[in-house]
Amino acid sequence: MKLRTRSLITYLLDRFVNQHPRVRKLLLKTFFPDRDIDIDLYGARLRINERKDIGYLNAYKRAQLSVVFRHEAGVLTTLALLLEPTDTFVDIGANVGLYSSVVARLEHVFPKLKIYAFEPNPDTLKRLRETLEGKDVSIFGCALSDRSGELEFCESAESSTFGVKDSGNPYQITGNTLRVNSASLDSLLIEGDSIILKIDVENHEAEVLAGARRLLNSGRVKAVYLDGYMDKAIPAMLRTLGFELFDGHTLDRGESNFSLLAIHSKHLERRACLRRLSAVG
Repeated sequence: MKLRTRSLITYLLDRFVNQHPRVRKLLLKTFFPDRDIDIDLYGARLRINERKDIGYLNAYKRAQLSVVFRHEAGVLTTLALLLEPTDTFVDIGANVGLYSSVVARLEHVFPKLKIYAFEPNPDTLKRLRETLEGKDVSIFGCALSDRSGELEFCESAESSTFGVKDSGNPYQITGNTLRVNSASLDSLLIEGDSIILKIDVENHEAEVLAGARRLLNSGRVKAVYLDGYMDKAIPAMLRTLGFELFDGHTLDRGESNFSLLAIHSKHLERRACLRRLSAVG
């Protein structure tokens, strides 16, 4: 019923306002100031006018109500800018497959691109498989950690906060637990020599990175994106492995308290070298 009502309102606005630009202009002049402001949309700062750029203003206001549009859309844009034709994308904590599904669209233009998706929640895993049906993605229904075996997980009110027990996550229902198979990333065969790791594991980030130490030391990991992290030693550890740190949402340089993107310096140097060669040519 709500969707039908919203559709009807959208239709009426389009029919009696949008298709009558003089009426629309009068309404905008009445209700919106002719004032320039800065907004953040998809990780980019935009200077807009509240009256003349109403579409961007509405998008910004709606984005503030949803973490997917407020935060993850910008991160997806950042990761898409990093991806190259022969890369490997590893989606750790894939949930229903937003990141994997968006990246999988590149398989039409990057046929050598490889994608791995990991999701430990059995209920969410079903929807992940349906999301990625027909796409060339390797799906694993296990948790990643610093060892192989089993981990005890706590349920939560929604799938995005499902996590390991005793991880300090305040959104968990501590009495509702289940055991899930776990593996370390080093124990698995991840193909490719230019790998991007996206990690969203509800305060279990240090263990995932510990279980990928050999991979991180191999020089095959181009970038690591952490959608939040609890262990404050993680940024320093990534720096010692040769990574430079950025805000994953905006790509500003420096250590982010939440959205942390680490890019290996050799890939930054290679891109800089290519730009210099292009300028000479």
